[in-house]
Amino acid sequence: MITQLLKSICVVTQVVLMMRSPISNFPTFQLEAQDVFANFLLVPSRPLVAPILRGVPYNTYTYHAYTIADLESTLNNAGRLFYQNLSLLAGAYDFAYDTSGSPRPIQVLLTQYSRAALKPANKTFNVSSATNTTRFTLMPEGNGEGTMFEQILDACGRDSCFQRLMQMDISFFLSNIRVIHSSLVNCFLVTVKLSVVPEGGGRLLYTLSVDYQCDQCVDGTLTYDSESWNLVTGFEIILDAIVLILCLASTFLTLKVIKKSFVLAKAMGRFYHTHLGRSLKYSDQAHLFQYWHLINIGSDLAIFPATLLKVAYSLNYGCDTLSSSAVESVRVLLGIGVVLQSAVILRYTSYFQQFNALSSALNIAFPRLLKFLACVGVLYLAFMLCGWVALGPFHYKFSSYDVSFYTLFSMLNGDDLWNTYTGMSAHDNNAVFIFSQIFITIFLILFIYAVLNLFVSLIIQSYDESRRQDPHLRNEVQKFVYSHALTPGGKSLRDILPMEIYSDVGEALPEVIIHSPSQKPGQTPA
Repeated sequence: MITQLLKSICVVTQVVLMMRSPISNFPTFQLEAQDVFANFLLVPSRPLVAPILRGVPYNTYTYHAYTIADLESTLNNAGRLFYQNLSLLAGAYDFAYDTSGSPRPIQVLLTQYSRAALKPANKTFNVSSATNTTRFTLMPEGNGEGTMFEQILDACGRDSCFQRLMQMDISFFLSNIRVIHSSLVNCFLVTVKLSVVPEGGGRLLYTLSVDYQCDQCVDGTLTYDSESWNLVTGFEIILDAIVLILCLASTFLTLKVIKKSFVLAKAMGRFYHTHLGRSLKYSDQAHLFQYWHLINIGSDLAIFPATLLKVAYSLNYGCDTLSSSAVESVRVLLGIGVVLQSAVILRYTSYFQQFNALSSALNIAFPRLLKFLACVGVLYLAFMLCGWVALGPFHYKFSSYDVSFYTLFSMLNGDDLWNTYTGMSAHDNNAVFIFSQIFITIFLILFIYAVLNLFVSLIIQSYDESRRQDPHLRNEVQKFVYSHALTPGGKSLRDILPMEIYSDVGEALPEVIIHSPSQKPGQTPA
């Protein structure tokens, strides 16, 4: 217990210090940079009305254009701002230069159908499914060069450019220097990518994303308080080392307990067969093994590798460290470890009758809730697929199976009901509109008034049983230890072997001392 408490305190301190370190600031910095370039390059653009789109990453800025003139205005404006007004940015940005010392121009990657001639007037078409990929650069406007949009049209074919277009990726390259910490400055190569994809209805969808890559700084001088920085870093490394030692000790002690449980289960099975003339069920033997031990090992398996990676990064802060995807793994593993460790600490509340309401109720309710959720899951899956199939083309909140899942779950908790009801107009399709209102209403009545209340009632029922039930006589193992009648004739463990029971407090298992056959209970051993 002391090991788990110390590990919990150290892990929580470790997480708090890590979230205040430079490692945790980089994702926020990237999101802020996306906001900067979205407002700098795409100021005239109109945001997309529907915020949920399948296939669009959450960290991209999505816009749309209804006409080619809208797209032309946006691209030309972005080209002029990039080549002529880069100094307007508040951050330390400049052009990215190639090996010859020239600024890297805008690059375009164009993916098109090799042949696509569509003539709606006479209802004829000539399309080839083969694709062509073209890569070219865009030069600054002027000096014989046209606008950014005109250069794109010249490269992709003016007459059939947008009929053949599948996707167009426009990349802007910049260099950036950022003061990440008072003792850490890094150089980055910034790639701002604008992707244009035509949609079936004639709308042009384009997204903006920003990617940061490490770039070698040529020269630089940084003056900082190295003594205080080394002190903080040294404290974090010492704390990480303590966490590693505690994880190893916790795993060793837990495996030792599990091994003893195996030995005890085997011995108890032989005892039942020899003295009681019946076999002990495997389900009863399983009560000797506690799932808390598995949770504890899972916590150690998550915290240990995360701490090792964190120590490695603490000794080598740098651009590669901050932008590495392994840093995300450290955060995820530490987060999982903290949750599992808190569950392990929750176990020890069961030893105190005043604080064991949650653990006692969950121990009884958990198997029932699993069976209940298995049945409800089938019904929920049916509603999810029905919403996706029937309403997906008309209602953006059911546009995909995952979005449909999240929408129904939020409605189950009473969230965003009005917007879900009004997210579809009767002008779209009157029959589907009526169906959507009936579908949503039935789902709310069934899941909020029936399923949710049944779920809560199972927990309440389990809590009541945990209060009424004798904690010493809940399963065969506890009956065995607490000398309850084990046979139809009324024999108990006390009747079979000379024994005494000590430390009978709360739900903690008592200490059972078995005396020699010649020694009577209560007699002090010689």
